[in-house]
Amino acid sequence: MANQIKDFESKIRKYHSLPEAIVIDCKRIGYPFYVLYLDVTYLVQRELELLEEFVMKCIDNGLNKLEKIASFLGMDNNVVEKTLSELISKDLIKKEDIFKLTEKGSDALKQQKELAPVSDTKTFYLDALSGKLMDYFYLSKFDSKNNQNTSIGKIIKKPRKDHVEDIISYFEDIEKYLQNPNNPHVELIQVNRIEKVYPEWHEISLVLYKSNPKDQEIEYEIFSRDSIQKDYRETIEKIYAEGKKILDPIFQDIKQDNTTNESFNKIVESINDEDVRNVEQISIKISSLSDPDSFIETQNDSVKKEKSKLEQQLKEIKNQTRISEVVHTYEIREYLLKALKEAKNRVMIVSPWIKGNVVNQQFISTLEDSLKRKVKVYIIYGIKGSSFQNDNWSIKKLENLSDNYRNLKFEKTKNSHRKQIVCDDKFAIVTSFNFLSFRADPNLTYRDELGVVLRDKQTIEDLFNSGLGLIRSAE
Repeated sequence: MANQIKDFESKIRKYHSLPEAIVIDCKRIGYPFYVLYLDVTYLVQRELELLEEFVMKCIDNGLNKLEKIASFLGMDNNVVEKTLSELISKDLIKKEDIFKLTEKGSDALKQQKELAPVSDTKTFYLDALSGKLMDYFYLSKFDSKNNQNTSIGKIIKKPRKDHVEDIISYFEDIEKYLQNPNNPHVELIQVNRIEKVYPEWHEISLVLYKSNPKDQEIEYEIFSRDSIQKDYRETIEKIYAEGKKILDPIFQDIKQDNTTNESFNKIVESINDEDVRNVEQISIKISSLSDPDSFIETQNDSVKKEKSKLEQQLKEIKNQTRISEVVHTYEIREYLLKALKEAKNRVMIVSPWIKGNVVNQQFISTLEDSLKRKVKVYIIYGIKGSSFQNDNWSIKKLENLSDNYRNLKFEKTKNSHRKQIVCDDKFAIVTSFNFLSFRADPNLTYRDELGVVLRDKQTIEDLFNSGLGLIRSAE
């Protein structure tokens, strides 16, 4: 996703000549279309290559020798000979002493001169905002049923099945789209009926950006298949000018996402990288000074003084920053299990994804033990615009537990990339570690993840309430 955002940013900068433009958010939305299956009758010229037609006309008018045909057309004998061979293979001419048209060839030449009626079912696409008709469209389908809040409402009235009068204004466009290089002369006789019509949503990306980092105004651009869709944007702007604020519900949705994360972001922003490094480095030094094998007896007094000094420094940093300790990959996984096993009142787990290698039978059993102890457990997951697939088995198991235990609240939120744990009012963890999708198995490829343990009760409560806000915004 990060690479895609950078790509959007680069294209916006280039297209709008804004070298400092920055993308601040991106949301997948559905752009509405109607898919029309039309039964049409039209007149079309029969298909003969131009040179084939001229050669057959020569033969039909008595020029029935290769040399005479080539001389009349002013073409090389070899070219004409090749065309004659192709016509013979198609059974349009035959060669005896001279070239002659076959019965099939005579019919083909006659039909080539006349327009003949053809009935066929053709598919067309009607833009449900602009009313523009298209004959070909690569529709990247958007799941509107599961994403109703991010589907743009239709403006153009849906044509009704078997009501041809609903599309009379499009007859000229239909005739134009029936033409092609092989059949340039097409005349639409009638649209017999609308066989089928249904709405479909094309997946596009609504990209919010600022012209420069200091700019307060937020603008938007629309992308589809990695290209800026100027027509879509112009259509939406025209509709806005008419007073129909079709994107407002989506903008409001984005605003709610950002508001929900505000209190969480304040906590995270207060955790300075330098403070994290200091806590970790001082903790390591204290740990090394506590090792009895590292120092000889004569050093004990100086070691105690140094250790006491470092402990005081660490205490001051913790008081200032609320950072209790810094933990890494495998320790973070242990904290997840510790929370489930030791909690007395509540546990909250927030993680973007759920995978079966983590939420396995052992995890389910540990979770159920917590629920049996009457601990209230909140499991919150969900992130927008991701191709990362959650594990169906794990989701089903958690849903079943939620049905059986009223003290388990298992919820999918609209969009959150945060990873946090809250255990009673004892501790909370904010981390880069995906609690429910990354197992941190030491036998697998190592991946360093860092987390900060917070034990300040007010901070813990703020994180818990912020997590509850994710659930409310999803309702």
